[in-house]
Amino acid sequence: MLNLYDFSKEEEKIIKKVYSTVMKIHGIKKRAISIDISMVSREQIHELNMQTREVDKPTDVLSYPALEKIIFPFDKANYIDILSPEDKTLYIGEIIICREIMSEQAVEYGHSECRELAFLITHGLLHLLGYDHIEDDMRKVMRAKEDEILEKAQFFRE
Repeated sequence: MLNLYDFSKEEEKIIKKVYSTVMKIHGIKKRAISIDISMVSREQIHELNMQTREVDKPTDVLSYPALEKIIFPFDKANYIDILSPEDKTLYIGEIIICREIMSEQAVEYGHSECRELAFLITHGLLHLLGYDHIEDDMRKVMRAKEDEILEKAQFFRE
């Protein structure tokens, strides 16, 4: 289940398309997990980045995984004790995107804001699923997965 905050209808369609693609590629039923995704200002993301990462600057996207690790292949039975009692979903975390930086990056990279949003959502979702880009080998795996998702969701790299 997606909980979306401060997005336009068009942005919500993009997010849902990327989300569906990510879940399908990873063998996760869309209704098995729950994620919060918000759009915030440059000032808000700067403050969050400082508070949570001790980085004194704004950023494009922040991901806050709720779980240390997700076990693949995914099976809700592995998380039975932490499923939501209301809807039996597994909360895997939160993604926060800065609208201003998203817009600036779209111009900088020469593509649409739709494409930039698709990339940021993909990137954030992969972090929630346990991907990272700290080490070179991990970065290669994550970048390849981003490319695969964006291509399948029809948001090709421009």
